[in-house]
Amino acid sequence: MVTRLSAFRAKDTLAVLLTAVLLLALSTTFAIELANTQARNRADERTRVHQRAVLAAALIDGLFGTVTQDTAQDTKRYGGATVSTSVLDRAKQTNRYLAVTNANGTVLAASSGFTPQLASLLPSDEAMMAVRHGALYGLGNVVSTAQGPVLDFITTFPTAYGKRFLVSSLSSSALRTFLQGDLSKIPGVKGEVNYVIDGNGHVLAATSRAASSAPFSGPHPTDNAVNFSRNVGGRYYDEVKLTNSQWRIVLASPDGPLYASVSGLNKWLPWIIFLAFAVVAVFAFGLLGRVLKAVGQTREANEQLESLNRQLEDSNQLLEKRAAELARSNEELEQFASIASHDLQEPLRKVRTFTEELTRIEGDSLSEKGRDYLGRANAAAERMQTLIEDLLKFSRVTTHPAAFSPVDLEKAAEEVLDDLAYPIERTGAIVHVGRLPTIGGDPLQMRQLLQNLLSNALKFHGPNRSPEVWLDAVVARDTVQLTVRDNGIGFDQRYAGRIFRVFERLHGRNEFPGTGIGLALCRKIVERHGGTIAATSEAGVGTTFTVTLPLRQAGTKPHRDDLNRAEPDRAGAHV
Repeated sequence: MVTRLSAFRAKDTLAVLLTAVLLLALSTTFAIELANTQARNRADERTRVHQRAVLAAALIDGLFGTVTQDTAQDTKRYGGATVSTSVLDRAKQTNRYLAVTNANGTVLAASSGFTPQLASLLPSDEAMMAVRHGALYGLGNVVSTAQGPVLDFITTFPTAYGKRFLVSSLSSSALRTFLQGDLSKIPGVKGEVNYVIDGNGHVLAATSRAASSAPFSGPHPTDNAVNFSRNVGGRYYDEVKLTNSQWRIVLASPDGPLYASVSGLNKWLPWIIFLAFAVVAVFAFGLLGRVLKAVGQTREANEQLESLNRQLEDSNQLLEKRAAELARSNEELEQFASIASHDLQEPLRKVRTFTEELTRIEGDSLSEKGRDYLGRANAAAERMQTLIEDLLKFSRVTTHPAAFSPVDLEKAAEEVLDDLAYPIERTGAIVHVGRLPTIGGDPLQMRQLLQNLLSNALKFHGPNRSPEVWLDAVVARDTVQLTVRDNGIGFDQRYAGRIFRVFERLHGRNEFPGTGIGLALCRKIVERHGGTIAATSEAGVGTTFTVTLPLRQAGTKPHRDDLNRAEPDRAGAHV
């Protein structure tokens, strides 16, 4: 006996340790996945900012590129052996100056306003270098002149004397108006500021008046990188280089609006729900330890009682004493089960109350994902409450039974069908009830048996046909054989033994509701009445449950008139 008790304790300890490891693994996996999801959401927001910057850079590149499409006029004006200064003066219009150079960058002619200092800068200018290497055009950086800040716009045109370059000066103030119109069309989050800056970080245009009149204060790459991004000072900067210049499009988005989907309440709500479930899980784990301890104590008491019964089977006095101890132990276990049920359900009720209140009060301010998390939390708590109630029913089949008495199965079936009126009407079910006898048994448990079997037949029906169920009974000598047959979805016959186990399910929770305890409860009720239950099925055809019960139980005797109703009369009743 000591060896068996030690084995029981070892199994209980192992069960507690495995549960703890599983709980820790699930919590860790959930936390990692939640953190990864929020990180992915932040990365997605940054990707969208970069895509807007790339599109804006392509748009501005395309606008400047259209200027280079007609070079015939430049060849006609400036393609001769000599280039007239007067022609350049007439053509410069709003430009500060115009200049024509050869392929080496040597100035051939220039309009008024073009200084020797500017001429010396041209051969090494980055815009000139870009055009000399095949670019359609080049945009230079801002240069301070006596007439104010200007920048070069360089295009190329063919002549009989080789390729030549036209250098046009652009006023930064005039260009700002042109660029701001395009910057303002870029969509963005609230508070976002869009810039165009040259290679030296000089602000050429910005969507904010204050930003356009001040030096650029954001991060800037030290190399010639095409793309550059960084979080600085509560803002996310994404920079994209224009194709034919050192200019850059810069989108500066404030962190708050940019990451609104994963910040504030949206960021912490999933963690709050996770923490609440972790607390409930820890509390349930503690109660599990108490339950296992009580079960171990009960096992020990039962083993001791069994040993004493074997030793003192001729002593009624000692037998009655031990029987009283067992009754008291079972009563204490029942009290403990009720207390444990209340302690388990109380935090679940609070979780459901808090999630429902949070949905009602803060529902409008939550994201769709936040409302989804709350809905899942509430549904999980409801499922756990149902599971606890079903477990109590299962445990009370033998620990809280009623006395056996005559049970009119036909009347019990009528009451059960009345309780199932709504699912019968909702599914359009047809239920055939044959003649049923009166037998000895527990009235409440006989109703539970019929209700579980009939509701099971109604629930597992195919999507394209209404359920049809047959309830019959045949009396043979001292036994009655009840059959519940349906035209439902059925199952593979190899699973016929598994379906009567506790928590055993052949389908997912999303396909058919339930806790996996109904058929286990049927088996326990039948066994308590000294009978058997079996199932035969074929997938897609239907299932038949066969229950064999004694016609009489100790202290009960069915009426003869009721027995006559169980003769093989297949006319039956129709619902």
